[in-house]
Amino acid sequence: MSDELLNKLLVLIEEVGPGGRIPPERELSELLRASRTALRSRLRMLEAVGALERRGSAGTYARTMAPGDVADALRLGLAASPLASGESFQSVRVALERQAAKQAAEQAHPVPVAYAEEAVMRMERSVDPEELYEADLDFHRYLFQASGDKALIFFSDAVGDLLAASVTARRERMRALSSDVEEMRTLHRDILDAIKRQDAAEAMKAVDRHFDHIDTLTAASAD
Repeated sequence: MSDELLNKLLVLIEEVGPGGRIPPERELSELLRASRTALRSRLRMLEAVGALERRGSAGTYARTMAPGDVADALRLGLAASPLASGESFQSVRVALERQAAKQAAEQAHPVPVAYAEEAVMRMERSVDPEELYEADLDFHRYLFQASGDKALIFFSDAVGDLLAASVTARRERMRALSSDVEEMRTLHRDILDAIKRQDAAEAMKAVDRHFDHIDTLTAASAD
């Protein structure tokens, strides 16, 4: 549901710019034709997420939000949404990682790609479930870094807990299906190799195969 009053306040904050002072509450109430009770609740919300700063008698000012502020606000919104669980977040994760793999193949930034390869190598030589799990998480983290896309990197960092949860939710199931560990190693290697060849289309297909396999494991373990 659209919040018209909140939208008006956001427009006002954009107009005054970072460091700009917004009108006093009484004036705002008249300007926006809103009750002071409704206005206060929106102002508190904007202050909580870091968009506004109260300076005592000096008034309320718009501020530049740090990445951490935006990330916290995003996490808060997701936590109160149907996407709060790792399972529910899976479709979002797939879309993000397909795009990250595509751009990683196109950009081929050597340092994060090298870190991603090191994570795959750890997966290939380890038999410890915890080490495999950590290497899996690291691979996907470096996949976003390798995309070179600031928005993708920022978003993956902001919702890192949910991205990790979507892996964690399957960890116990995969332990019970140890015969599939080798397949998962191969699937991660396929994503990496496509990126190293700068084959964006194949990198996206490899990501799809990775998640198709996870879906198969999930269905099998649920039976």
